[in-house]
Amino acid sequence: MKLVPQSLQRMFWSLYGRLAWDAARPPWKATQVRQIVEILKARQVVPDEWVLDAGCGTGDFSLALAEAGFQVIGADYAEGMLVRARAKVTGELADSLSFQQVDLNRRLDFPDARFDHVINISVLQVAAEPMFTLRELWRVLRPGGTLVLLHVPRPDSYNLPLHEAVLQRIQDLEKKTPWRVALVATKVWAERTGSTRFWTAEALQEMLKSSQFRMLSVNQGPPIVIVARRTEAEQNTA
Repeated sequence: MKLVPQSLQRMFWSLYGRLAWDAARPPWKATQVRQIVEILKARQVVPDEWVLDAGCGTGDFSLALAEAGFQVIGADYAEGMLVRARAKVTGELADSLSFQQVDLNRRLDFPDARFDHVINISVLQVAAEPMFTLRELWRVLRPGGTLVLLHVPRPDSYNLPLHEAVLQRIQDLEKKTPWRVALVATKVWAERTGSTRFWTAEALQEMLKSSQFRMLSVNQGPPIVIVARRTEAEQNTA
């Protein structure tokens, strides 16, 4: 699959984060934020467990988890996303939440078994090498720790002519500025040119099993939400 160069991806997502991300909220997002918090609360063993939000965007999931009592590191490689995310941190949340610029396409600068939980929300599909990214998430997760993977399947608008798909997508924008419309149109176009992968729930489960995760639950969605745990066996990196 031919992907857009990572430097251009970073630039695009940085602009998208600053100008369009929070203005183009999918209708499922608020519900899914609550669902992810409930999943991790149910898996929590002791207070102040650590969560890595791998590909945090503008921080909505990170903020909700910090408010629920977790210690959270939100990681994203687009500085524009992180600027928006950091601006949302107020009061005592600063003690339990931080944001770092991290590239999920490279070895993560965290020690082995650093986190009790990892969430990956609609990000794996734009990774350069998804299996490498999954192996890194496995590495930084403690044995028995929880991975929550959310993936948005190929949208119905994919079958529409490009201009109709763009018009459909921009309907959700809170304010349709020229920059926002242009960014949304670029995102729709990129999805159709192979810059975004779309998997079935079955394919994702096979990828996770190959990365030494054990399935705990699968919600077919959409969006697809898979809860898995890291097995204690040594990972096969061959």
